Amino acid sequence: MDEHKHPQNGQHAHKPRKGYRVVFLLAFSAGLLAEMLLFLQAQMREITVLLKEDFRIVVVRDERSKEPSDSIGAALAALKGTEQAVFLSRQDRLARLKAEEPELVASVLPPGSNPMPDTWEVLMKEEALGDMNAWTDAAWRIPGVADIKYKPLEAYAIMHSVFYGHLITLGVALAFLAFMIMAAMTLTHGHTPASLAASLGADRNWFLAGAGGGLASALAAYAVVYPVKYLSPVWVWPNPLWQAAVAVSGALLGWALCQWKSDRY
Repeated sequence: MDEHKHPQNGQHAHKPRKGYRVVFLLAFSAGLLAEMLLFLQAQMREITVLLKEDFRIVVVRDERSKEPSDSIGAALAALKGTEQAVFLSRQDRLARLKAEEPELVASVLPPGSNPMPDTWEVLMKEEALGDMNAWTDAAWRIPGVADIKYKPLEAYAIMHSVFYGHLITLGVALAFLAFMIMAAMTLTHGHTPASLAASLGADRNWFLAGAGGGLASALAAYAVVYPVKYLSPVWVWPNPLWQAAVAVSGALLGWALCQWKSDRY
């Protein structure tokens, strides 16, 4: 009969822990952060588009000036930062006001009267929004310009939304680049293409655990931000390809950690 042996010095045998749950949680945490940043980037891009479509500079013609309207419009279009200058006659502007506020026009303006001036609606290039004073100073020097109206705070909002959108994109890109460099260093250290292919089959559970964490992070992010859809008309979910990229990155993270663990122990 074999003798039953007990561990010496109070030591107990432990099964090696696989670490699948750790990989899942790491992939979930990193993926959730990436999903939130991607959602914010998509929101900032949509908000920027809406603000740029709404932002206009209205240049009012001086009715006492004898300068031709075509020359004034050409001078506005030639200014640095101008994307487009569209002329609106006083008749067109009154017709637009009647279409937008028919009750107000009917109650305020006597029939047949038209107090609206000739104007130009100027669309600005994105890069010129940060220095609106330079553009307005140049526009004031054009003969025939009586007034320049625009919303300064809206110009600041566009500029900041563009900056924050680019900042989020840059941050996500740099983080992804650093992760890919780390994964490449880990997977190529002491491995050949043949051994990596073999390890992918042997360590598929690590791969699947990371992919599961990435997919779970996408679902969790969607569940968190979906109620915003009922609070604001601006709600954009990132392209589904980004969700696939997060899941693949999570899978790659799990596989890379497995190879690193194998090299260390």
